Amino acid sequence: MGLQEILKRIYHTFLLVWALIGVIICIMSLIMDWFAIEANHFVALFIIAGIGSMTYILFYSKSELSIRQLAFRLAIQFCIIMGSVLSIGYHVGLVGYDCHGTTIVTIVSTFLLSAVVPGIELYKTWRIADKLNLKLRDRAKR
Repeated sequence: MGLQEILKRIYHTFLLVWALIGVIICIMSLIMDWFAIEANHFVALFIIAGIGSMTYILFYSKSELSIRQLAFRLAIQFCIIMGSVLSIGYHVGLVGYDCHGTTIVTIVSTFLLSAVVPGIELYKTWRIADKLNLKLRDRAKR
């Protein structure tokens, strides 16, 4: 994947993750009966979305990645995202020993987001590759 594609993916992923985390924070505020969402939650959202989108730099490669290399880089990406969410969530007050329900909800929502966002990206890439393969097969038949 080229550098220009990586930068485009970082931008799109940042916006997607920022929006999804915002929705999750609003849902958590309803579930946990928060009366107001604090400003530090949105600062944490911005930082986590930035870190999560910057992890796509791991996928920059001059040659095509094998399935094993891709899976390894996805695992590293997940660990970085989960670590940043837990550490920033701890400093903001969303994760900790005294936050019983929010810790579990934060971990589950991070896991779901870490599965959904790359899943959407892989599905888009697969659809584009499928269309290109069909065009190549049609051209080869002529």
